[in-house]
Amino acid sequence: MKKITLIPDERDRFRAELAREINEHRLVVVTGGLGPTSDDLSREMIAEAVGSPLVFREELWTELCARFPGRTIPDANRKQAEIPVGATVLRNVVGTAPGFAVESNGGATLVVALPGPPKELTAMVDDELIPLLQRRSGFVPGRVTRATAFLIPESELEEALQRNRVGAIEWGTRVEEYRITFVLRGGSDDDRATMLAGVRADFDEYRIQADEVDLVERCSHRLRETGHVLVTAESCTGGLIAKLITDRAGSSEVFWGATVAYSYEAKQELLGVSRDSLAHYGAVSAETVEEMARGALAAGRGCATIAVSVSGVAGPGGGTDDKPVGTVWIALFTVEGRLTTRRYRFHGSREAVRKRTAVAALLLIDEALGKIPSLLDSKEELGI
Repeated sequence: MKKITLIPDERDRFRAELAREINEHRLVVVTGGLGPTSDDLSREMIAEAVGSPLVFREELWTELCARFPGRTIPDANRKQAEIPVGATVLRNVVGTAPGFAVESNGGATLVVALPGPPKELTAMVDDELIPLLQRRSGFVPGRVTRATAFLIPESELEEALQRNRVGAIEWGTRVEEYRITFVLRGGSDDDRATMLAGVRADFDEYRIQADEVDLVERCSHRLRETGHVLVTAESCTGGLIAKLITDRAGSSEVFWGATVAYSYEAKQELLGVSRDSLAHYGAVSAETVEEMARGALAAGRGCATIAVSVSGVAGPGGGTDDKPVGTVWIALFTVEGRLTTRRYRFHGSREAVRKRTAVAALLLIDEALGKIPSLLDSKEELGI
């Protein structure tokens, strides 16, 4: 990457800057501006710059319409099915606007148009652009090992990678909202496996996992394949765990429901937490989250089979000497009567504490599902 330029939605400035970049570089990537509105200019500006007029592609319009069955698609969206003559289509599996790649300067420069929304952009780069560039250059990528870190600060992960380095292996990290993904490059397969094992030993197998792991997808898949159904009881996260699960299509198969019980009274009335537990131990305690988990599973009325509960001090105020800001208790209770309770201390803003609590809860669910038996053949036996 030699240069990044931010361009306003102004035709003259866009046209001039794009012409300059095409003349100076062999690869020019434009992100954003592929939408249906009048200020989405990338499509038109690139077509002008490379001297290839836009053409309406009927198959792209058909694919776009198929994404919304039963709906009338506005005519404004038709421009999203237009790409320059001779361009290679880059499929968009997340959003509506396809990207494209078109040659300029007699084939010396490749101009690429990608969507702006991060999820669409990332998917198109990984699935479409990188393979295209590899084919174009004849580059054969070396073997790599991918992994994912949860609840580990980037600086601590970097130190662990440095400490466990094997030979000349190099690495790259990418910080995302709920995880850090990293890749090990170079060395042999055994060398990279040895290095990853060392990093995992510095933390644990759940916070460092092989491959790029989508924790919500992993938990949902494991719930589905084992026949378990989740219910949550949330205090400090305010329903975030439930949101993450139900953001995914098909979540109704694996998720029964959630109770957001913030006050003492709500914990008592909705989840059956005893007044004595709250009085003696407080809302942020092992005793309270255990009763919350039991109460949530009972509320599931035989449909839910695994409950997770969380209660903590998200901050910025409310902390005490024995329960400082960031203190969180999480409990998991299953229909077979297995109970796991853990205490955490997270750092950062209120939002960061809530997000890390949700990730910790999902990790605990993932861990439990790897150990408890499947219910697919035993629900009748358990009276479910």
